[in-house]
Amino acid sequence: MQNVIVGTSGHVDHGKTCLIKALTGVDTDRLKEEQKRGITIELGFANLPNEEGLRVGIIDVPGHEKFVKNMLAGIGGIDLVLLVVAIDEGVMPQTVEHFEILKMLSIRQGIIVLTKADLVDEDWAELVEVDVTELVAGSFLEHAERIRVSAYTGLNIDRLKQMILDKVQTTGKRRVAPELFRLPIDRVFAMEGFGTVVTGTLLEGSVKVGEEVMVYPQGHLLKIRGIQNHGEEQKDALAGQRTAINLTGVKVEELERGQVLAAPGQLTESIFLDAKVNLFKTANRQLKNGSRVHFCYGSAQTVAKAVLLDQDSIGAGEGTWVQFRFDSAVTVKRNDRFIIRFYSPVETFGGGIILDACPGKHKRGQENILEALRIKEEGTDEEVLEQFVKEQSRNFPKVHQLALQLNWAVEETEKKMETLKKAKKVLSLNDQSFFHKSFWDKVVAAAEELLSEYHKKNPIASGMEKEEFRRRLLDWLYLKDLKKGDVLLPELMKRRIIKASGSTVAVPGFSVQYSAAHSGMRESLIRIYLEAGVEVPDTDGILAQFQDKKQARQVLLDLFNEGVLIKLNPGTYLYKEHYEKAMSLLYEHFKEHQTISLGEYRDLLGTSRKYVLLLFEHLDQKKITKLERDVRVLCK
Repeated sequence: MQNVIVGTSGHVDHGKTCLIKALTGVDTDRLKEEQKRGITIELGFANLPNEEGLRVGIIDVPGHEKFVKNMLAGIGGIDLVLLVVAIDEGVMPQTVEHFEILKMLSIRQGIIVLTKADLVDEDWAELVEVDVTELVAGSFLEHAERIRVSAYTGLNIDRLKQMILDKVQTTGKRRVAPELFRLPIDRVFAMEGFGTVVTGTLLEGSVKVGEEVMVYPQGHLLKIRGIQNHGEEQKDALAGQRTAINLTGVKVEELERGQVLAAPGQLTESIFLDAKVNLFKTANRQLKNGSRVHFCYGSAQTVAKAVLLDQDSIGAGEGTWVQFRFDSAVTVKRNDRFIIRFYSPVETFGGGIILDACPGKHKRGQENILEALRIKEEGTDEEVLEQFVKEQSRNFPKVHQLALQLNWAVEETEKKMETLKKAKKVLSLNDQSFFHKSFWDKVVAAAEELLSEYHKKNPIASGMEKEEFRRRLLDWLYLKDLKKGDVLLPELMKRRIIKASGSTVAVPGFSVQYSAAHSGMRESLIRIYLEAGVEVPDTDGILAQFQDKKQARQVLLDLFNEGVLIKLNPGTYLYKEHYEKAMSLLYEHFKEHQTISLGEYRDLLGTSRKYVLLLFEHLDQKKITKLERDVRVLCK
C-alpha cells in the first residue's frame, strides 16, 4: 500500500484548516489557543478517506509569519503540496514566503487551491488568478492544476479530493529499507496507560513494534512499544506515513521537537556541513561570508556560521557553496533540504541541499574542494560515490560506511561499487575495505621509493625487514591504523609491487651486489661459523673483528636470509650444516628414547652445557622440544 503525505501551504486565514476539514471531516486545530484565535499554531494532521487503497496523510501547517518555524517542521516531509490562496484576498506576503520555501525544499508536485470562491465575483477571481500565475511562473507549479473551492458551500470539494488521489498515485515510492529508518520528532506527549509518545513524518525506511531505535543527537537506545497511523494500531510503519510511536525507557521531558528517531548507528553527528545554498528571488537580504543564520532542518532549528567557499557574498536569486559551522553537533544526511533565516531580524531568505553531512573543515577558495563539491552536487551516483571513496581512502572505508555517508541502502551501494571496481576506479583489500585508484598509486609510489632508497644505502642487504617496511610505509602515508599494514603488505606482494624473501621485502628484480670488500667479509664470516661448529661465538664479538661493522652486520643478515646461517636467538647464529647435524643426532636419539637430558645431548654433540642450553632454548621456542622437569621430550 502506497503512503503519501499531502501538505497545505499559504497565508494565515486563507482557509487551509477549513479546507482540510471539508476534505477529511477532521478539525486539525486541536489546541484551545488555536480554536480561540482562529489560526493554526501547531501542526495538524488528518487522514484523507478513500476507496482506492491509498494511505494519504494531510498536514495542516501554520500560515502566520510568527509560526513559520512550526510550518517548516511539517512541510519538509511532504510529497504533494496544496498551495492555498484565498480568492477574496489574493497573493499575500506569507503566500510568497511559503512558496519560496516550497521551491527550496524541492517539492515537485502540487495543486493550486483557490479557497473562498463563494465570496467573490468572476472579475475579481480572474484578477487573483493572474497574480497567482505571475507568482508560480517558471516554478514546479507553473503548469499545475488549479481549482476554485468553497469549504462553506462544498463547491468542488469532491473534485479536489479526486484530483489529490489521482496525483498521489503517480508519486514516486520512498525507500523502505529498515536501515534507513528516520523520523524527525515534531510532537512529544504522554498518553495515559502507555507513556511517552512521539509523532512525525517517517521520511524513509521502515520500523516494527519491538525493535530498538536510537534518539539523536543524544544517542540513547529506546524500544518501540507500539505504532499508530492516524489512530489505528499498526505492527510496522513505512516511509511516507504520519506515525505515532510509543516508546519505552524514556520520559516525556527527555524528548523534544527537533530530535530524530533513527536506526541505531545510522546517523552521524557533525559540527560541519557542506551545502549548496540559494537565496530566494524575493530576498531582501544578502548572505555574507561569516554570517550567522538560523538553520532549519527537519523539525529542528539551530544557529550556524555560514562560510562561503568561493564568494564573499550572494544576493537575491544567487547561489554558492557554503560550509555551515555549528556550536553543537547536528544529525542530518546527505541530500537533506534545509531553510535559512536571517539572524536578526528573523526573516526566511534562502535554503538549499546538504552535499556532505560530515566533512572536514575547509579553507576558502581551494580548487580541489570546490571541484569535489561540484561533483557532489551535479555528478552521477557513480561519480559521487567515487568522489567519497577518493576522500575517504586514507580511512579504508567499507561499504556500510560509504552507504551511511551517501544516505543510500547498503545493497544499492554495493551495486554501484561493483561498477566502479569493474572500471578499475576503486580497488578492494582482503578485509573488504576500499580505496581509490589514485590513493593506491600513492601507496605503490611510497613502497617503491622506500625500498629503492633502502637498496641504495644497503646494497648487500637482501631487503628491508617486513616489520620495518610496514611501519615506515604507514608513517609515509600518515596512516595511524597499524592493522592496515597487515592488509597493504600482502596486497603489494599479490600485485607484484614488492617481493618477499624470508623476513624481508625488496623491489622485484633486486639482487645483492657484492663488492670485493663485501665478498671478503662474506667468506670470512662463513669461515668463522664453519670452524666454530656448535660452539658459536657471540655475534657482537664476531662483528668486532671487522673495521666496517655496519657492513659486516648486513652481510651477516644476508647470510641468514639466504638460509646459510640459522638464528638461535637475536645475538647468536649457527652454521646451517652444524644445525642440521645437531638436529639429526637429536632425532636419532628419540628413535630409541622418550626423553633427553642436557648432559646426554652434550655428549652427543661433544660440547659444553653452555652451547647445548642455547640449542635447547631455541628448540623449545620453536616447539620442537619441551622441558618436563629436568629433561626434554619431543613435541612432534
